[in-house]
Amino acid sequence: MKLRRMVFAAGVVCASVMLNGRAAWAASVDVCSLLTIGQVAALLGVPEVKAGAAPNRCIWTPAKYQKGAGDLTVIVEGANDPSKMMGMGTPVTGIGDEAIQTNSEKSDYAVLHVRKGNTWFNVSVSHVPLDQATKMEQSIAPQIASKL
Repeated sequence: MKLRRMVFAAGVVCASVMLNGRAAWAASVDVCSLLTIGQVAALLGVPEVKAGAAPNRCIWTPAKYQKGAGDLTVIVEGANDPSKMMGMGTPVTGIGDEAIQTNSEKSDYAVLHVRKGNTWFNVSVSHVPLDQATKMEQSIAPQIASKL
């Protein structure tokens, strides 16, 4: 009986590591360090940006309000991407090992989901027209993928 409990406990530990190990790694990534301030400022077309970090994500916004300038959000998801798991999105070639673009015409919101190795990350540009956001996301994503 004692051996059975030990085997069960070992199985629980292994499963926890397999399921959460990558998520823990994703939370430990300094997402704001994946891009320079200059790269983001050039993408958004503003002279200067500020970065706001949170667990597994970074949001860059213009340092001073500029009409028509967007915000950039990068989120490191870890080993799984919910949109990919649900079969959503349109495949995009030439970015990371795999990429899909999800767009919502109703909310005028686009998200690029990229897998590099075993890690998925999302890139979204908000407050700009949908077609512009999609182009911006696809232009900056390879620079992020190169750091993972």
